[in-house]
Amino acid sequence: MLVQRMEFPEKRETNRKELYLRGNEQEYFVQEEQKLRVKSKGKLQFNTYFNAFSIEKWIHYTVLRKLFFQCRTEGRFLVSVWNAFLTQGGKIERTLLVQKTWENNGELNQLEIPLSKEMQGILYVQIENQGESEGTFFDAAFATEEECREVSIVLDICTYKREIDLYRNLEIIRNQLWNNTKSVLYHKIHTMVVDNGRTIVQKEQEEWLKVYPNKNAGGTAGFTRGMMEALADGKNTHVLLMDDDVEIKPSALEKTYVMLGLLKEEYLECIMGGAMLRRDYDFVQQESGGYYREGRIVSGNAGMDLRREENIIRNEILTDADYNAWWYCCIPVSVIRKEGLPLPLFIHHDDVEYGIRCKREIILMNGICVWHEAFENKRPSVNEYYDIRNACIVDAVHQKNSGRRRVFNRMCKRMLTNLFRYRYKDICLNEQAVRDFLKGPDWLMKTDAQELHEQLRKSGYFYQEKEPEEISGHGTIRNEKILREKIQLEEILLGRHNANQVDKKKLLSLNGWLLPAYRDNAPNAVMAGESPHVYYRKRNVYIYDPDTNLGFYTQREWGWLFKTFWKMFCMGIQILMKYKEVQKEYKEHGKELCSDTFWNQYLELN
Repeated sequence: MLVQRMEFPEKRETNRKELYLRGNEQEYFVQEEQKLRVKSKGKLQFNTYFNAFSIEKWIHYTVLRKLFFQCRTEGRFLVSVWNAFLTQGGKIERTLLVQKTWENNGELNQLEIPLSKEMQGILYVQIENQGESEGTFFDAAFATEEECREVSIVLDICTYKREIDLYRNLEIIRNQLWNNTKSVLYHKIHTMVVDNGRTIVQKEQEEWLKVYPNKNAGGTAGFTRGMMEALADGKNTHVLLMDDDVEIKPSALEKTYVMLGLLKEEYLECIMGGAMLRRDYDFVQQESGGYYREGRIVSGNAGMDLRREENIIRNEILTDADYNAWWYCCIPVSVIRKEGLPLPLFIHHDDVEYGIRCKREIILMNGICVWHEAFENKRPSVNEYYDIRNACIVDAVHQKNSGRRRVFNRMCKRMLTNLFRYRYKDICLNEQAVRDFLKGPDWLMKTDAQELHEQLRKSGYFYQEKEPEEISGHGTIRNEKILREKIQLEEILLGRHNANQVDKKKLLSLNGWLLPAYRDNAPNAVMAGESPHVYYRKRNVYIYDPDTNLGFYTQREWGWLFKTFWKMFCMGIQILMKYKEVQKEYKEHGKELCSDTFWNQYLELN
C-alpha cells in the first residue's frame, strides 16, 4: 500500500518549487504526468515540506513497521535515503540509511528502508543521474506492507455565496480523488456541502456529493449541520471540516486517510489537523495547531519559512496543541458522539472551544495543509464583535480561573486598539459584544443569529471606497504596497504580523492623542492589519485592504477619546455586577447548547 506519493511542482507553482525539491533548476524540469527530467550529473534532494517523510510521527502514532521506497526510472540513477533530525544544539544531523543504483527503462524499483523505534525527524530521498544523458524519474512513493483498517471520511464544507472557490475545490475532489484510479481515495471520499447562502443548485445526484441548504446561522452552524448529517448517516468514521475558499492539496487528504487507517489503538480518537499556509507568501506557515493561553490565542509555529530544511524538521516535533482551526480538521465521529456538537458562536472561536472541550491529541504533519488568505489584512468590523463575545463565552464555559478582570482587560485592550486606529464604529461593536455576553445563554439560544449578524454588519465599516488620488508621503497605494512587502515578510517571519502592540514610548501620549496631529491634511494610506503605532499623530487616514485596494476614510475625532473611556467605565460596572451570575448560567447550560435537540430547533430542521 502506498503511504505517501512524492510530488513535483506544477507549472503554475513558480514560487513553490522549494516546497517540493531542492537542486539546481538548470539540471531538471517537470514534464506532464509529474515526470521529473534530470540532466546528466544532476543531483536533487527531497528534504522538503511536501516530500519529506515524517518518520518520527509515523512510528509514534501508527503500526508502521516496514517501509519501502519505490520509483520508476529511465536511465541510470543513484538513489539514497537519508534520515535528518535536529540535535539538542539545533544543528541538522544526517544518517545515510540505504542507497542503490538503478538502471532500467521504466520498471518499478523497490528499496527497503531500515527503521528503528528511536528514529527522529524526517526521511528524505536524494537522486543523482549518473548516466551520460538526460534521465527520467517518476512514480516515486513510500509504501508499506501493513494492512489498513477501514476508514470512511466525509468532507464537511460550509459555504456562503463563494461559488467560484467552492466549484474549484469540488472539481479537484472529483477529478483527482473520487475518479482517480491511482488514488487511495478512489470512490472512497464523500463530500457534503452545507449551503448557508442557499445559492448552490445540484443539477443531478452524484454518489460522492450531497448539498444541504441551511439557515445562515454562521460558519459554526454550517459545520454543525454537516456533523449532524454525518452522525445520522451512520456509515462515516470521520468528519473532515474544511473551508470553502481554501486551496486544497489532494495529497493532504490521501495522507490523512492512510494515517487514520494505520493508527495504533490508543490514538484512534486523535484529531488530525491541517496547517494553514499563506496565499500572499505561499511558502510561509500561518499556523499549525493553536493554543489557548488565558484567553489569548497563540498560533503554533507561526511565520515559519517552509523552504528551510531546519524549519521542516522543527515543524515535525510532537506538540500539545489545544485545537486545530476548521480550515482543515478531521474529527472522529466517535468523538462527536461523546462530546456533543459545537456551541452556537456563529463565527470565530468555535474551533477553539471544541478543541478545548474534546481534549483529544491533535496530529499535525508536514504536507497536510491548505493555502488561505492571511487574516490580518482584512479586519472586518463584524469580527470585533464576535472575537470578544465568543472569547468571553469560551472562558465562562471552560476556564476555572476566568473572571471579571479578564473580560474587562480584553474589552479595554480592544477598545483602545480601535481608538488608536480611528475605528470608532468598532469600539461600539466591542461594547455590544460584552453587553450581549452578559445577557447570558438564554439570550444566545433565542436570538436569531442571521438577523443579529446583518445588524452587526451594517454597524461597521465597509471597504468600498476607491484609493485616493493623493497619499501623504507615499504616492499611490500600489507603490505603498510594493514598499511594504519586504518589510511585511520580515515581520511575519519574526512572528510579528497582525500585532496590536503600540510602541511603549508612544503609549505615554496615548499613541499621539495627547499631542497635536501633524499638519498634513492629505490622507495617509494604512493597511488594515498594520499596528496602531502607524497611526501616531496622523490626522486623516485611508484604511485599505491590500488585496482589493478598497478601503474607507476616517480621521482623529477628539470626542471619541472621552467617549471610549466613558464606555469602558460603564461596562466595567456592568461586568462587576453581572459576571459571576452569567458565568454560572453558561456552565449550567453548556450541554444544552451543544445538544442535537437544541441545534434542530436553532436551524429550524424538521
